[in-house]
Amino acid sequence: MHLLILLMNNFKKIIKREVSFLSSAKNRFLLIGFVAIYAILFITLYEPFNINQWGGNYYWQFIMVGTAILFVTQFALRSLFRIKNFTYLSLFLWYLLEVIIMAYFFYLLFGDELSAYSEQFKEYLLTFRYTALILIVPYTVFVWYMEHKYRYSKLKAEKAEIIEAGTKDKDKLLTIKGENGKVALAIKYGQLVYVKSAGNYLELFYMKGETLVKELIRGSIKEFEVNIQDYKPLLRIHRSYIVNFNYLHSFKRTKKGYILIMQHVPDVELSVSSSYKDIFEERLKKVSSPLVTT
Repeated sequence: MHLLILLMNNFKKIIKREVSFLSSAKNRFLLIGFVAIYAILFITLYEPFNINQWGGNYYWQFIMVGTAILFVTQFALRSLFRIKNFTYLSLFLWYLLEVIIMAYFFYLLFGDELSAYSEQFKEYLLTFRYTALILIVPYTVFVWYMEHKYRYSKLKAEKAEIIEAGTKDKDKLLTIKGENGKVALAIKYGQLVYVKSAGNYLELFYMKGETLVKELIRGSIKEFEVNIQDYKPLLRIHRSYIVNFNYLHSFKRTKKGYILIMQHVPDVELSVSSSYKDIFEERLKKVSSPLVTT
């Protein structure tokens, strides 16, 4: 039952996900072109669903009409209804609308003249079926490819942003104040390796030249986390730990999360708790430096 609920929740997330890559006119042209080329090759080579009996030698007319309808739906109708972005659910409904319109025009232009309404409806349903089955493959393949390409580009951009932020701000000064409001410690962001919470105190491990130094300062990790939000390589992985991804040496998966090994402290294992596991995994996707998984 729990698995079913989990699957349903994941399915809901997917159908509500935005399909932003189809807001680009270029990508819509590519979609129409890909569907048209696929339809030409598929219909010409395989003559599926006895389509040779349905349309005779009018393959090119079918392709031209279908392509024209896609141009109308993807540009004119979307502009008319002011549809900028789809979700996966609304994209599927839009696909059905395109098939309905396309099948209607195919039936109107190329269908047999039938007198009985029931026969006309049956002929239209047959046309709808053929159209839907031919279009679903190129439509699905194109959306799948563009989704992966878009996600890869997004991750690549986020990686570059993190690297740039880490490089740009590593020499920026991190100032930590004590109880009296005076500065207790001032180091560069790039020097900080990791932070450990110890009751009402913070243990800061940072590089001083080639040596790892430990500094004990009164304060909470929650307050410290607020002060370091602008420096992307720093990430909280546990209620007690914040690490600098630039010093991450290796990691290993556990039942509850991960164990991290930081540079300069090979004997210390830092736990990624289950509540921070997703955040850690998202960050892993965005870093480009090689890590040793043990």
